Amino acid sequence: MKKTFLIVPLIILLTFLLSGCFKLDISAGVDTDFTAYLTYSIELDITDIDSRYQDIIKNALNRIGWHYQEDYGFIVSLNLEDDPCTLTMTRRVPNSSFEQAFKSLEELLIDENITVFMQVDMAFESVERQNRYLLNAITDIPQVLKLSNVEELSPALFQQFEEAIKTGTGTVTITLPSSEIVTSSHSINMWYNQASMEVPLSYSGQTVLELSGVLNFDRDGTPAGTVDEIIRKQEMFRNYAIIAACAITVIMLIILLVNALRKKRY
Repeated sequence: MKKTFLIVPLIILLTFLLSGCFKLDISAGVDTDFTAYLTYSIELDITDIDSRYQDIIKNALNRIGWHYQEDYGFIVSLNLEDDPCTLTMTRRVPNSSFEQAFKSLEELLIDENITVFMQVDMAFESVERQNRYLLNAITDIPQVLKLSNVEELSPALFQQFEEAIKTGTGTVTITLPSSEIVTSSHSINMWYNQASMEVPLSYSGQTVLELSGVLNFDRDGTPAGTVDEIIRKQEMFRNYAIIAACAITVIMLIILLVNALRKKRY
């Protein structure tokens, strides 16, 4: 089955065969508002490319942006005036809970029309005030190219293309709400209960990602920190409550004592 995914075959082909510089960054995940998203960011440095071919490349970028906007509902930002030329395309799916968002993310990542992931395995479990999840995914650029029409090139061009693709750069970044990370295939950056894992993108083989974590919730349903942090927070509130109760008791005793002294005077 031929993939309709156009980014990798078309852009890499045009830029590398013409000695351009290509970068593809892929971002996917769930943000703090439980919106699932998938973003492709392309940078092309065509400064050193023959001017006869620059318009061809810019037209290709424009066609890809239009295709993903009109056919798949992506929000597209295109800059063809500066170097490097940039194309950013984002599909966002709002949700009311992390469970819904995780399912929406899975649907984005397995949609053959828009994904560069060749394999995606995701699991989700919800227990009282805690969500547990697992995400395994594999990108395989060589396999994507085989499923496209790139092999219809002449043998000479195809060989040149295979050599040129080895110099491509890019990353895959997965970001998910998380209180605690259980396992990860690469290093994790954590901030405000969000975990982000950035992985170098391979153009010559598979890029394997694995991320599993736990998202805890406070009593009001908002994302919380680790279990230890939640316990410390509860203990802190309990201590504050004890201090407040003691303060109120002292104030009441003082008021009673003052009233008693006034009665003695009269």
